[in-house]
Amino acid sequence: MVNEATATDQTVRKLVEAVSTNYSEQQSFNSDISLALSHASKQGGRGVGKPDFFFMSGNYPVIIEDKPAYDRAVYEENDEVVLKFPYIKTYAENGAIWYAKHIVEKSIYRECFAIGATGDAQYLQLQPYYVHLEKGNKIATVKKLSPIVDLSDFTKDRINEYYRVEVQGGKTVEQQHIDDLQVAVAKLHEDLRNYASLEGENKATVISALLLALSGDPTLLTNLTGSTGEDNRDGDKVFTAIGVELKSDHVRPKSPNSDWNNKISILLNKFSFIKTNVMLNRVNPTLGMTPLKYFATTLEERVLLHFKRNTDYDVLGNFYGEFVKYGGSDGNSLGIVLTPQHITSLMAELIDVQPDDYVLDPACGSASFLISSMHRMLNAVGDNLEKQTEIRQNHLYGVELQEKLFTVATTNMILRGDGKSNLLHGDMFSFSGEYFKTKKINKVLFNPPYSQAKNKQTQQLSELNFIYHALSMCNKNGKLAVIVPQSTMIGKTKYDQNIKIRLLKENTLDAVITLNPDTFYGIGVNPVIAIFTAGVPHNAEHLVTFVDFRDDGYSVHKHIGLVPDGSAKAKRNKLIQLLKGNLISFSNDFALKTTITADDEWLHSFYYFNETIPTDEDFNKTIQDYLAFKFDMTVHGRGDLFDKKEPE
Repeated sequence: MVNEATATDQTVRKLVEAVSTNYSEQQSFNSDISLALSHASKQGGRGVGKPDFFFMSGNYPVIIEDKPAYDRAVYEENDEVVLKFPYIKTYAENGAIWYAKHIVEKSIYRECFAIGATGDAQYLQLQPYYVHLEKGNKIATVKKLSPIVDLSDFTKDRINEYYRVEVQGGKTVEQQHIDDLQVAVAKLHEDLRNYASLEGENKATVISALLLALSGDPTLLTNLTGSTGEDNRDGDKVFTAIGVELKSDHVRPKSPNSDWNNKISILLNKFSFIKTNVMLNRVNPTLGMTPLKYFATTLEERVLLHFKRNTDYDVLGNFYGEFVKYGGSDGNSLGIVLTPQHITSLMAELIDVQPDDYVLDPACGSASFLISSMHRMLNAVGDNLEKQTEIRQNHLYGVELQEKLFTVATTNMILRGDGKSNLLHGDMFSFSGEYFKTKKINKVLFNPPYSQAKNKQTQQLSELNFIYHALSMCNKNGKLAVIVPQSTMIGKTKYDQNIKIRLLKENTLDAVITLNPDTFYGIGVNPVIAIFTAGVPHNAEHLVTFVDFRDDGYSVHKHIGLVPDGSAKAKRNKLIQLLKGNLISFSNDFALKTTITADDEWLHSFYYFNETIPTDEDFNKTIQDYLAFKFDMTVHGRGDLFDKKEPE
């Protein structure tokens, strides 16, 4: 029978073999490093040091020490890793750093990575350190790096990028692409206003139109001459290019139906104003061309390539969100809160979207959930072109009520090679559950409009009712993930209380995850993700998982917004493994499992009991958090949560 230590070794060995065929266990194949470790025994004497695993990544030695128990990860005193016996022997990170220090202090190598690994194949924690010897020093310096989920960054092809980002504090290539796009968005926001006097969603409409036209006609820019002739203006040429693209074989279905023709009519109607808008079509003396050509040039040079990179970053959704935020549009008054990409991809992973699934977003906005789902599905099928086509044509469904957002969503999918996606323009409540069940829907992802149920006349627009109706669209045993304000899980009004009862009578609540309060930075929403199983009544003995995931590895940077701090990937993996049942040991302040009733507040904070005696600082912070929460709920139309009177 394999013992625990051997099982951990086997797990680490597989990770090492995935990145390096030349590695060693309990020794080093490098003579210089072997000499440096000749007196590095962890027993406290002067014997030979024998790391669990050693390999070279480029010019960097990598040392790994592993232990099966999570509580044997690291021993610290005063926030410093203790490097003396017995801790270097009994703790993984202490031992790895111990060996790395000997290497950089006593060999030709002045830099080394030390990794402590704890756990097993179900869930393995990996904590790396950068150990280096600065010129003129004799004692090595140790820098703790962000936790990792595997060793993929330690391949010879990726180690220099990892070093640049983690050790030197640079940005990842992906983050740099996103930053460049956000700079382009900000500039276009100003240019659209300054050169064309456009505001709000009209900006996103122009961007959508130009991206479609550029995608369909690579020679478009050379044809935009600023002509003032009838039907020969730049706007006319852009509009014509859009029409050609929408009628092309790679976009139009073989047998267009009424839904398709209606979709195209909506798009062309929304785009038609670019033909007649005077400022868009008049040559601007400062630019030396029409604003329309100037915007198109910027998009071709700085944006269009992104759609070919096969990422799930929602470029058009980002445009729309920024334009609404700064343009004084009615987006927020309509409860439109667009979901960040790291959340849409997380939710697709939480309900395990697979290539054979049929995915629905019944309030699809800019289609960001469908983009993340499609990205995940296409990655899973690799180069199978037949399967890719099947996914794009038959596995993605969306509904959007707002015509401007429907235009953005449809454009988004066309630009990603999915012009045939089943996007419907309308109110999700106008579609019966059976309609979508016949489409084989088994995965639902969405973010409903917020704070629309302000009185008895609009109570049916509560977030809980959106969830209830969306579950009716999903086939039995299908999964639904929804992101909503925390207040949704409370259900204080009688209407919402009844919805909660009906939800549990017909479906199963699996998990509720409290998110980072800055997830919707600038909007002021404290969100949670709720996960349901459709069509299976909630068993009273079923244990629901409640997670406090406020520390998700993302933080707000001034003038930039929400960005990952380096730990996001590992923290996300921990959450995924918890919900898969692979993370057996965890503290209640992170997660707990309990039975529920409809009368409960479905939040981690409702069930969690902190036995620690609070300090004055804790008390003050709690009061501040409560006042911030009360203000947040009040300005978003949920001040009724704090009324003392009996809810209606």
